[in-house]
Amino acid sequence: MGQMSYGRMTFLRDSSRCYVKLETDGSLIVRSGIPDLGGGQASLLSQIAANELGVPMEKVKIYNTDSMLTPLAGTTTATRQTYMSGNAALKAAREVRNRILNKAAEVLNVNPDKLDIVSEKVVVKYDESEYLPLTEAIQACNAAGIELYSEAQFNAPFTGIPDLTNIKGMTFPDFTFGAQAVEVAVDIETGQVKVLKIVSCYDIGKALNPACVEGQMEGGSIQGIGYALSEDYAIEKGIPQTPSLAEYLIPTAVDSPEVKTIMIESGGGLGPYGAKGIGEPSFNNIVPAILNAIYDATGVRIRRLPATAERIIRDLKKDFFKK
Repeated sequence: MGQMSYGRMTFLRDSSRCYVKLETDGSLIVRSGIPDLGGGQASLLSQIAANELGVPMEKVKIYNTDSMLTPLAGTTTATRQTYMSGNAALKAAREVRNRILNKAAEVLNVNPDKLDIVSEKVVVKYDESEYLPLTEAIQACNAAGIELYSEAQFNAPFTGIPDLTNIKGMTFPDFTFGAQAVEVAVDIETGQVKVLKIVSCYDIGKALNPACVEGQMEGGSIQGIGYALSEDYAIEKGIPQTPSLAEYLIPTAVDSPEVKTIMIESGGGLGPYGAKGIGEPSFNNIVPAILNAIYDATGVRIRRLPATAERIIRDLKKDFFKK
């Protein structure tokens, strides 16, 4: 079991911005400098804006990464983008949503808190047969000069720079908690280790995109196999001996076992809708789990990474001669 923070250290005073605009035809534009590294970061912002404004995903256009076209969203590091840019997108989308609902409330003659936006309709919650098409609500806003775009900034909680000799109090905004378990097989004649199964369980707060969360949890687990068993950066007299991926061995599909993911949705995160970060935390516990499994199978306690076959067989022989 373990925990890992998401979001940057609080004394760095992090922020992120996002722009959301509802067009006259009911389509949606999202602009964010968020770099999407394959974790679905850009589509996540589209999902949040679409959810708030009742627009289908196929009608959402997102411009991301290009700083000429987008507001600053910061780096895709420190498991921060769902938390930071997700909250910025939610803040911008809700501002546009409130303007739509306030105008639709006038047209429908109800209080704004009695309205919702569902499937391109502004509906009365207690009687969904009474509604205003979203495009008509937009046209009413346009006629009244109500702007249907917003650029919002989300600021993370911040603290002063701590005394580094005695750090106290909050240094990160929040933590992701989880546990991982592995089953391994160890060949005691060669020292080779094969990971047979991984179970990864995390409290992710809220799975905004379950497929992406599952992918992050699986990817972190497989990445951890490499760190634990094969990735060794050797240097001799200052000269790297592993200059490429031909020598620095990372896991492939052949090395990847079954990964069972368990997502706990406590809703307790600081991200949008109570989400927590899962990018780096998904990698957090897998290495000690593998080393503990090797110890359980062989009695050999590996204390230096990676746990190569050579190191395992050497320690097995030491134990044999001791006996």
